[in-house]
Order: sequence, then C-alpha cells, then structure tokens
Amino acid sequence: MGFGERFREAAEAARANIVDQGVAHERSAHGVHELDLQPQDLQVARRAMALGAPDPFSLITHDEVVALTGLPVGGPSLTYADDDLGVRFDAAGAGNRRWSFGIHVGHAADESTRFDPRSWYEWMVALMAGAEQVPLGDRAVYQDGLLYILGQGRAFYVLVDAPDGSPTREWALRLGRRVLERFAAGLAG
Repeated sequence: MGFGERFREAAEAARANIVDQGVAHERSAHGVHELDLQPQDLQVARRAMALGAPDPFSLITHDEVVALTGLPVGGPSLTYADDDLGVRFDAAGAGNRRWSFGIHVGHAADESTRFDPRSWYEWMVALMAGAEQVPLGDRAVYQDGLLYILGQGRAFYVLVDAPDGSPTREWALRLGRRVLERFAAGLAG
C-alpha cells in the first residue's frame, strides 16, 4: 500500500471520527479566505525562506486540512512573525462560529543568527507551564489548542482555534502528524 493510499485511509477514519462527534454536522460552515497576498507579504515570506523557513504552502494542503478536520476551510493564508512562517486555513459558521488551523515553522530571526530548531522549541515550550507531553516527532507538547513539535530537523507549531466542544486536541495532533509525514516524505520544504 502506497503513501497516498495510507493517507486516504487515515483521512477517511479521521472524518468518520469527526462525524461521530457531531462537528461535521455544522451545516452552515463555509471556508473563509482572509486576505490575498500583498507584495509586503511575499517579501516577508522570501526573507523568511532565505533564513531557513520552508515554503509555507508546502506544509499542508487545503484538501488535507479538510480531510483531517471535516470542515470546509477556505484557501491558505500566509501567517508570520519575526521567527516563524506559516500557513492558515479558516472556516466560519452560524452564530459567528469560527475555526482556524495554522502551521508555523521556526526560522532564524536575522542573517547573523544561526537557527537551532531544538533551542527554538525549548524556548517556546518553556512558556507553556503544565503542557501535556504527546508522542509526536522527537518531542512534542500540547496545551489549549497549541501543539509544539520538534522533529524531522524542524521545530514548528500547530495552532487550532475552535469553538468550545470542538475536538481541538485531536485536530492539532492530526495536523501535526501530517506535517511531520510531509517533511519525512520530502513534500514540505
């Protein structure tokens, strides 16, 4: 059985679990694409990639996010900070309900700083008192919709923002696992 077939089976199992939990029955949910890329965004992304970040749009695909969450998210949006670059997918539903799924990968803050994924990971998780250790990658911790992962030579985080009652932890783990698989297969980078 090939990699694609294994992913398809895992996605179908994930979708079945989500349907069982009732989240997929959010009939009014629809994808949201926040903003189109602006020249400044592209400049920031190019700089971040020069500093060691992978192409953010290679981290996970729209179809993978839909399959792993069961929600009709919109297209990818670029997201970044001084030392991470990522991609985010959003959905909205009735009653002002919103879901957001982001993947952010750490990189050097400037040209003179050597980036060490382990140090970045340790620095970030030090801020998460009481976080739960989870079995992903080399090391990973989860707390309140935020999953930090060290693995495949990268340090990254998954950020899930969802309404109360959503399987936020499970979504974060599924998305993080898929990003690790994409790095291992050479699909992200």
